[in-house]
Amino acid sequence: MPDRTRDLGDRLASIRKRRSLTQAELAEAAGVSVSTVCKLEQHEYGTPRLATLRKLAAALGVPTSVLQGEHHGDAEPADTATLDLWEPVRHALAAPPEPDETDQPTATEVRAELRRLQGLMAAHRYTEMAAAAPALLRDSAAIGDRGLCSAALGMVGWLLVQNRQWDDAAVVLDQAVDAADDEILAAGAVTTRVWSEIRQGNLSDARTLAMSTADRIEPRFSRATVSALAIWGRLWLYVATIAARDNRQHEHDDALGLARAAASRIGGEVCTELATTRIFGPTSVEHLAAETAAITEQPGLALAIAERTPPATLLPTAAGRLRHRLDMANAHTQLGQWSEATGALMTVAQAAPQWLAQQRYARDIVAEMVQRRRTLTDEMRQLADTVRLEL
Repeated sequence: MPDRTRDLGDRLASIRKRRSLTQAELAEAAGVSVSTVCKLEQHEYGTPRLATLRKLAAALGVPTSVLQGEHHGDAEPADTATLDLWEPVRHALAAPPEPDETDQPTATEVRAELRRLQGLMAAHRYTEMAAAAPALLRDSAAIGDRGLCSAALGMVGWLLVQNRQWDDAAVVLDQAVDAADDEILAAGAVTTRVWSEIRQGNLSDARTLAMSTADRIEPRFSRATVSALAIWGRLWLYVATIAARDNRQHEHDDALGLARAAASRIGGEVCTELATTRIFGPTSVEHLAAETAAITEQPGLALAIAERTPPATLLPTAAGRLRHRLDMANAHTQLGQWSEATGALMTVAQAAPQWLAQQRYARDIVAEMVQRRRTLTDEMRQLADTVRLEL
């Protein structure tokens, strides 16, 4: 196995030669251009997309993380508008505001505010949440309730991940883990950290963190609470999606089976956390199966799974349902079904425009449409603006 500390281009060339493939043969097997392979091996490509690395790794018969090495990831930084929106929150984290001695908050008030913000989170109203977050951090720190403090930190960490503030999110999520007064609450914050690593393309880090946490909190099914089953099942869903991106098919199947067992035990979709709107259940598992099919370029299978999944299980603005629509748009794009792909993306844009603007996945899909189409419809041009596709 190649040295993972070597440059990506050197690793790619070394594995290709050991597989007795020319650059052209590898490009054909991976479904990428010969120019892409040449530029990667000659260190002229910059940072490749994770999807491109997955195709190359699959053609070479190695995990994607082997090609990534230590200097991995394809994280997309936040744009200037997003950074400006969240500047007061970053300031509040760096220098927490002093509590108002004349108007001390209560645990009941903080819990009510968390519930109110959950509603805004479910609607993806990030501008309002960014405005409310500094006061939430101040009040939750003042009441001396570790569980509520951890939930507040976890909520802010989740929002920072959603809005691509990677480093600040890592710090606040570590604080949420430290503040937690029980194992499952702490595991919820860790689960958000796993999601962050996945979004950044850090497969090895995400895999290690997800599996170690799942092993540590593994529930006894006969006695486990719904919260414990949901967090444990969500961690295995993340292991499954990591494995799909990392070309570890057996691991993907095993992880999906464990997640499916937890979902079956619960029986329906549940949201058990105060810090997020994250749900877990049988529909979430099927959505992950469809996502895997789309990622591994099996669009027909992805659409077939979607066809048999109950459509009304999740709210139209639920993040899981929105992500599922992106997977369907990806599948339709792979098949050249432009009208269907555009329709799926427009549905998301109308339901959650602020959410869509933060999705690298959506930008990649729209970029593929723009590249492959000779002309664009008005809706396609609108989508390019909504996802902030570079000109």
